[in-house]
Amino acid sequence: MSSMAVFEVNKERFWYWHLVFWLSYLLIKFIHLAVLVPLDNRDVFPYLMIYTLISLVNFVVTGYLGQKELALNISIKQQALRLAWWLIPLWLVLTPVRQHLMMNYALMPSETDSLLRYALAFNLVLLPIAGWFALFLVYKANLLNRAEFRQQQELARQARMARLKVLRYQLNPHFMFNTLNALNSLIVQHKGLDAENLILQLSTFLRHSLKNHTEHLIPLKEELDALASYLAIQQVRFGDRLKINWQLDEEAMQQKVPPLLLQPLAENAIKYAVSELKGHACIDVEVSQQSSILVLKLSDNGPGTQLAAGWPQQASFGSLHNLAERLTLLFHGKASLSFSQQQDKFTGQISLPLELLHAAD
Repeated sequence: MSSMAVFEVNKERFWYWHLVFWLSYLLIKFIHLAVLVPLDNRDVFPYLMIYTLISLVNFVVTGYLGQKELALNISIKQQALRLAWWLIPLWLVLTPVRQHLMMNYALMPSETDSLLRYALAFNLVLLPIAGWFALFLVYKANLLNRAEFRQQQELARQARMARLKVLRYQLNPHFMFNTLNALNSLIVQHKGLDAENLILQLSTFLRHSLKNHTEHLIPLKEELDALASYLAIQQVRFGDRLKINWQLDEEAMQQKVPPLLLQPLAENAIKYAVSELKGHACIDVEVSQQSSILVLKLSDNGPGTQLAAGWPQQASFGSLHNLAERLTLLFHGKASLSFSQQQDKFTGQISLPLELLHAAD
């Protein structure tokens, strides 16, 4: 059934437990016969042989049936009905066979016509078959539950990955609009080299965005190169008014991070800080490793530092909200996005636990 979870059958494990069940039944039956039959001064050997034969037939039939039915992807109710369809005839056939063997090889002549013994034979033959039937259904139910659990995990993983892709690909259209406007302005001013450099930086940034289409970790240097391309494009827009400072810790540069983590911080700093500043603007990018935490900071000196709310609140429903959601999905709430305000600087900070980065890598 297509609506049910797909599972794989481990035949070796099935035959192992199948064998354990019938050997355990035989062992219990042999102990029972070895204790009770001698009390009536009877030979225990015929009883042992009869039950061994009956158990062997059960072992072969239920083994074939179990291996065949175990692979069917059906509900437990349907499985029970299918098993009953085969096991009830098996029970009805084995009961007279068992009784015939008992009357001819084990019981005394005076006991062969007892209806009570014949009725008891039905119960004795039914008991192990019913036990196997119940244990098989438990085993099958466990397989189905485990398969359904794995399917739910896989669906949750796929939904998580799809959500991550949606969040990461929400490139701000204003960025492309402003970049193309800047390119057009350079062309109109006949600044061919500057226009060529702008196209090169845009190409580098977009290639990085498209190349890392999954949430696999990439070297931090690649992430910073993409950020440098993005900021270089912005420097074309703002000219000498925008200055970029880099503070990079060599030890931290050896780490790997998810792609496009810093771009949302830079994007919002440009939109809500640098664009609003009339004079010179400065963006500081700092990468450091503090104990077991990788810290990525981006600061600006825009007018957002003069506001009580600051630009994170203005952009809370945009790329920063998406960034916070990405960090939650990727690191299960153990990574953080925070903001701090000093007298002349507003800072966005991403803190990533090294333990989780190494585990993801």
